[in-house]
Amino acid sequence: MKLDEVVLIVREKWVANQGVRLQVLDSNEHISERIPVLFIPGAMGSAESFLTEMAALVERRCVALSVRGHGKSDAPESGYSFENLVSDIEAAVEALGLRSFCLYGFSLGAALGLGYAVKHPDNLAGLVIGDYPARYPAFSSSWVSRVLSTTPPSKHHVVKALQKESREVQLWDRLGIIKCPTLIMRGGGPEALLKPEETDMYLQYLPHAEVVVFQESGHELWRPDYVKYIGVIREFLSRLEGGRGGEQDGPSGLLEREVG
Repeated sequence: MKLDEVVLIVREKWVANQGVRLQVLDSNEHISERIPVLFIPGAMGSAESFLTEMAALVERRCVALSVRGHGKSDAPESGYSFENLVSDIEAAVEALGLRSFCLYGFSLGAALGLGYAVKHPDNLAGLVIGDYPARYPAFSSSWVSRVLSTTPPSKHHVVKALQKESREVQLWDRLGIIKCPTLIMRGGGPEALLKPEETDMYLQYLPHAEVVVFQESGHELWRPDYVKYIGVIREFLSRLEGGRGGEQDGPSGLLEREVG
């Protein structure tokens, strides 16, 4: 397959999870020879947040999910616990028949992605963590105020319900069950949400992990150099496909390199 012969085809689909309708964007679903990627956006992010990545990775199937209350997905009055949100990922994976895929969770989506990964480690060919520690937070009132200021009024009840139903969920001591190669990306600036000491914790718990630090970036890893950011992801995916024969062929663990 030549890259210049591939056309990006994105379809909007709907997945049901116990009565909650979830929005999914599914691109190039006809491509089966490459490892597919499932994108989970951060707090109040939507599937559309990853359209640029889906276009850049046109040579493979990409799926982006809006969990409940996000994007065009249903926004019920309640049902926003960590477990509820992880179950949205489970429902999407099952409905779309995803197997041996790479899961990329950005920001809060990384915590949700890890929640899925520790329950279904055998379903993953790879894992990408975008600038977030292995924990789901109990949201503060200041978080609510900050997010409400940039959220449409129609979604204000979602932000409040997220805080009300949130509780601290530490995932660190469960990471050892994840055996697939893992790419951990963090920003090098003060706005980054994944701190160096938390990066060290990832490397302690994950047996097949590598860390890439985008020195010029804050939390938004794609700024200021999107080409560099997507290049790191594409390189990781290429190495996954070179190592389909077994987990030992992925990143060898305890690696950290800087970009920028």
